[in-house]
Amino acid sequence: AGESAALSRELSDFLIEFSIGLQKYAIYPPGHPMLGTTSADLHRRLEALLKERPALSLGVARHQLITDDSNPVLRELAVRRHRHHLGAGKVSQGVTETELNDMLATVSVDAGRLPRPLGLEGPEVLTQWPHTRLYSMTFAQLQLIEEHPSADPLSDDSMKSTGSGSR
Repeated sequence: AGESAALSRELSDFLIEFSIGLQKYAIYPPGHPMLGTTSADLHRRLEALLKERPALSLGVARHQLITDDSNPVLRELAVRRHRHHLGAGKVSQGVTETELNDMLATVSVDAGRLPRPLGLEGPEVLTQWPHTRLYSMTFAQLQLIEEHPSADPLSDDSMKSTGSGSR
């Protein structure tokens, strides 16, 4: 964990705020004023991060984000996503507040309250947003490949799972 492996302050702050926002979506009912403020703030931070990069990818291990394991709020984010069998997520430039709001509302539902975790659902659930993708936890088959600068940041070539997807 040298300096080169450290998260930027902006990215770290966003991830903490994202985790707290996800908790708010789990607590408050749809339409609550707190959720509108939360999604607006997150969208503003995300837009600033996406000005510097075409997309933001986030990998998840059982109890930690692949990028950081020292923050308890980020640990809770990793645990929540792991329960949903989500191994990674990606947001690209052009994401709207409405899209972010809908993704937060979807992922914030406790995995135990659904018929099955989100990561076990098909592409109609995991790829339902134009600028946001969720990737199921199939690490044995997950490939992270370098993107060509002109490539679509959400194409299946930027993060893909090969094979049948059986678990």
